Amino acid sequence: MILSLLILSIQTVYGSDDYDYTQNGKDWPNIHEYCFGKQLQSPINLDNNYTNTNEDDMYFFPKYKPTKVRITKNQTTHRIIPANDSDNFGPLYTVNSWSESVAYGGKIIFFRSEAEHKFNGVQYNLEVQIQHTMLFATISNRSTVSVFFIQDDAAPKNPFLQTVIDNYNKEDFILDLGELITSAFSIQPYYLYAGSFTYPDCTERNSWYIFERPFKAPNSQLSFFYNLYHNTDIFPNGNYRVIQDRKTSAKKVKVFYRKDPYATSQEEQ
Repeated sequence: MILSLLILSIQTVYGSDDYDYTQNGKDWPNIHEYCFGKQLQSPINLDNNYTNTNEDDMYFFPKYKPTKVRITKNQTTHRIIPANDSDNFGPLYTVNSWSESVAYGGKIIFFRSEAEHKFNGVQYNLEVQIQHTMLFATISNRSTVSVFFIQDDAAPKNPFLQTVIDNYNKEDFILDLGELITSAFSIQPYYLYAGSFTYPDCTERNSWYIFERPFKAPNSQLSFFYNLYHNTDIFPNGNYRVIQDRKTSAKKVKVFYRKDPYATSQEEQ
């Protein structure tokens, strides 16, 4: 009984492995019932028809720390996780306009090539997803922060991506999410919506924080992730799930959008 519960717990955290990306998730409903017919599936296309201004504004205060990590690899997924299972990448604090604060601990990093979420139909080169669990709480819901990269060969190499690339085949290494998510994110435009994991079993208990402004990185870095997840038997066309059509579902998508707080003042000048 205890072993069964342990296996179930591991699958809840990391998902199932009996799937592939040969059809980028279109065939997953044949394997996992949760990936079909539900109302809050991810990813989605973030367009003007979805967005509502978030009056209950949210600010992000990342306090990530250098963490010893390892990369777990199987035929369908590569994940970066803390080398010590009880550790995390450091806390991420969210504070809303009512001064209510929540602390999250980063637990898993995924790289999606190309990006899973789209902006007005545009698919970026790379999406980095940092999955968090709520600290000091008993509920198991998760929150995922997504940031994006687009190709710009004039851009300098991104230090976070380079650390991952240089150490990808090592048993463990030190990774600092603070090189990617800085304090400047506390005022960045973002989308927030209730969704699901983008891999089986597609569980619908994940809040997505999607940061709008992409980073720039040269092709020498982005091609590393592209080559990992393209032109193989498991990943013929990338390791992203196709966009989920939720506008026709019984429960419409509700997306909050926090605009750039400085945009108005800059436009007036």
